[in-house]
Amino acid sequence: MLSKEEKRSYYDNTLNYSITNKTENVNNIVDAMLNKTLTMFIYNNLPDTIPIEEIEKVLQINGKGFITMVDGNLVVLQGSYNYGKVDIYNRPHEINCYLPNKKKYQSFKISEGVLIKNDYLERGLLPIFKKWCHLINESEVTLIIANRFKRMTKTFIANDDPTAESVKAYLSKVADGETSLIVGNLLYDSIKVDSETNSNTLHELIEYDNYIKSELYKEIGLYSNDNMKKERLVTSEIETGLNSIYPLVDNMLNCRKQAISKINKKYNTNISVEFTSSWEYRLNLGENLTNENIKDGEPEQLEDVKDE
Repeated sequence: MLSKEEKRSYYDNTLNYSITNKTENVNNIVDAMLNKTLTMFIYNNLPDTIPIEEIEKVLQINGKGFITMVDGNLVVLQGSYNYGKVDIYNRPHEINCYLPNKKKYQSFKISEGVLIKNDYLERGLLPIFKKWCHLINESEVTLIIANRFKRMTKTFIANDDPTAESVKAYLSKVADGETSLIVGNLLYDSIKVDSETNSNTLHELIEYDNYIKSELYKEIGLYSNDNMKKERLVTSEIETGLNSIYPLVDNMLNCRKQAISKINKKYNTNISVEFTSSWEYRLNLGENLTNENIKDGEPEQLEDVKDE
């Protein structure tokens, strides 16, 4: 068990979030999203040599994986195509895979194993995450700045360096949550105050932030309401939102099922794959909305949304 000093040191070392460290912040958001999507599928009867999280990391990060026998074990490898020889559809016959335990690359004929794709274009989820997580980080930075400047409603304009330093000290204390004063007639006379404030309210910024996050969740097949203006949503509106979240995740499941079928035939296994958790629930959501909640041909108000 950690001592009090070790615990204090641990917490002190982790509380280093800075809005200016955008690269690290975006990477952290991407990692958080991957932690969610790595649980999107559940595999049954996978061999012990292919952990679920490893096959999903290879697919979601790299877009494809190669399942083959290495040293008598069925494994999933990360690889890149060798386009020296291709078929009529420009599909390569070989793939170069890295073997981490041997610290070397090895070329395999694709017929020596089974190619498993994350999606038909083998893009993976990183391009989606990089785009939306960048926008989320920018939105959060704006929210932090807007929230900070809600502590004051004036803009200070200094005419000389001493006055500027005094204003900086004042604003620094405001940022830390302290109350402060600027004293002295000369300083006071040197300061101009602009009362014009940004027309964007915190509610509008939160609405935009909510919209970005909901669009990201829709990309990965999770319905998230982005309408903060209406008090309630009707069935048709929810069904329209649901239809937009299906294509990519269905694409991902189909790619896995096709590959698993080939693996079972080639290696005499009995592996299966399905959606898990929230992704399995969403398959039945549309049917529930259509059959159970529409009465007398009129859409019923279904979902409460926070009003302004």
